[in-house]
Amino acid sequence: MAFYVQLDGDIIRDIIEYPYEGYQEAEIQTPLPIGINAGYYRWQDGQAVLDQSLKDEVDKASRSIEYVELENRLAAAEAENKKLAEESNANQLALMELHMLVLSVLPDEG
Repeated sequence: MAFYVQLDGDIIRDIIEYPYEGYQEAEIQTPLPIGINAGYYRWQDGQAVLDQSLKDEVDKASRSIEYVELENRLAAAEAENKKLAEESNANQLALMELHMLVLSVLPDEG
């Protein structure tokens, strides 16, 4: 089916069904891919091709402020958990060293 594609370099920015200035005609099979005009499809060799890295960028940029805040809180909690685990490991090592020291100074029974 004939569509008219607006390109930014090779990135598809818009696709419509009628001629319009600045759009180029292209034969594209239907149904059109979901998100074809969302800014993460490239026009390559006469076909719309999903660019996953562009999609990831678009998805990240379109996240709500609540999602971003939640993601930041999660990252902070994970960093705190890592710090606590490192401190716990250091404490266990110190306790083992103290135990070995105590054992070395206690008199032998016998």
